[in-house]
Amino acid sequence: MTTPDPFRLGSKPFVKVSLFLGGSLLVVAVFLFTHQMVQRLSEEVSTTSRVLAQFCAQASLPATRDAQLRQLLSEVINHIDFPIVITDTTGTARAWRDVGVATDSLSVPPEAIDSLSLGFTISPSVKARLDKVKASIPEMDRQHAPIAMQQQGTNRVLGHVHYGEPAVLRRLRWMPFLAIGGTGILVLLGFSGLATIRSAEKRTIWVGMAKETAHQLGTPLSSLMGWVELLRGNLESDPRAQVVEVPRAELAETLDDMERDIERLSKVAQRFSHIGSAPQLQLQDVTPVVREAVQYVSRRIPQSQGEVEIRERYEEVPPINLNRELLEWAVENLLSNALSALDKKPGVIEVAVERRAETEEVEISVTDNGRGMSREEQGKAFEPGYTTKRRGWGLGLALARRVVEEYHAGRIGIRHSAPGQGTVMVIRFPT
Repeated sequence: MTTPDPFRLGSKPFVKVSLFLGGSLLVVAVFLFTHQMVQRLSEEVSTTSRVLAQFCAQASLPATRDAQLRQLLSEVINHIDFPIVITDTTGTARAWRDVGVATDSLSVPPEAIDSLSLGFTISPSVKARLDKVKASIPEMDRQHAPIAMQQQGTNRVLGHVHYGEPAVLRRLRWMPFLAIGGTGILVLLGFSGLATIRSAEKRTIWVGMAKETAHQLGTPLSSLMGWVELLRGNLESDPRAQVVEVPRAELAETLDDMERDIERLSKVAQRFSHIGSAPQLQLQDVTPVVREAVQYVSRRIPQSQGEVEIRERYEEVPPINLNRELLEWAVENLLSNALSALDKKPGVIEVAVERRAETEEVEISVTDNGRGMSREEQGKAFEPGYTTKRRGWGLGLALARRVVEEYHAGRIGIRHSAPGQGTVMVIRFPT
């Protein structure tokens, strides 16, 4: 199974930014859509009210005492879903809807309304209902200016249409703010969760760094201790002797090995001194760096690893800006990862340095015939703390990515991997 983009594993910041931008665009879209719907509904309410006012003006309020016209007006009002009150010239409500008072004729008979407009006394219960209708008018007038009903031809004002906003419109006006508020809460929760995750990652990284330091220092220290024990053993082999003659060639070999281990300790110290600071880059050939990393790993392949062959292929490539100690560290981590993945004999690791013809980039590839990785494992391979090893700390590939991408402006990723088919890791640098 081939991965479409071998460098997709280093794009988490891009994914986070994409999610943030996507969420922001969604909030803006909801806001604009809701605002547009509110505007359209408000315009429809205003248009309906004007049409109703013209209808009432044509029918004229005195004519509403006609049973058929009154029935028609009642049907029109009953199909309106927003608060509305129709008043005559005295301010007496003649018809209404959605103001908390029933609109049927049994509740408030038309004769009672006529009596009230003429100044006669009416039933207290009926008057209370009409007063309640009248009390709702100022709030509607605050929302929308009343529409005058004018008689055609004479333009005589016969009354007014007072109308308010439907309940659904009032609710919709709150939707943008609810959407923004809800998104804000989600963002806060997201940042809180992200901070917790980052804190946990930092703890994992620092613990892993301590273990990695101990591991890096442990190998040369163990070797030095072995050489010291060897020399002491030669010295104490004959208690009567004050000086033990050691063959010159053996002594020279021992000193060379000790010198290499001391050099290794110095290199490890330099590597860790670069973490957290900007390392100095120099224009140089990458091949000697890769070759030295291969030689170091080859000398320290565990006996339990069985038969392992490391094949090397170096093409002529242009020099690149690099830090020798850090890049060698990154390549060693790739080789160590390949070694730990070998699950068959003979184990084969191929290391190549070449120039990509299509992009002019310098590429370092490490290929193994080990167990391979699933898509899920590939997605987590470069995360700090993730490992499939029993004794691993999951920092090798994470450190390699930091060295390649942040310090050398390169790219690192998985070109190909599948269970049982091995893995191809690649590093690319611009020339």
